Amino acid sequence: MTKHEDIVELFGLIRLHNRLWRNEWAKDIEGELSISQVQALDILQGEGARSSSYLSNILGVTSGGMTVISDKLVKMKLVVRVSDPNDRRVVKLEITDKGKSLLADIHDKRVALMEKMFSSLSDDDMQHLLRIYNKLTLSRE
Repeated sequence: MTKHEDIVELFGLIRLHNRLWRNEWAKDIEGELSISQVQALDILQGEGARSSSYLSNILGVTSGGMTVISDKLVKMKLVVRVSDPNDRRVVKLEITDKGKSLLADIHDKRVALMEKMFSSLSDDDMQHLLRIYNKLTLSRE
């Protein structure tokens, strides 16, 4: 196989693994929240209030998709919309105590799912994969 063919195959396998991850998430996390919704909560907890456009860029979703995500999180009282004190035209999302509590509640389920998804890898394989992904991501910064 050529390098090009290897890259195409690798990309397909990454997409397949992502699809498997999402399917397992839907089964194991019992439909509480989508992966994107939890990722948004993670970002807000770790970084503080952020705009929807910032979150949509990080999550790789459209602005319309981010509206759906944020509307559901607001409706569930996991986030609130707050005005930016420096520019009142800007509205940011901020995680609530209920959102933080929910993240804590599903933490063990998330860790168990991560372990399940990578259980077929040996310790050496895991270290190799970590090295490769670090190399791929750090080379882009």
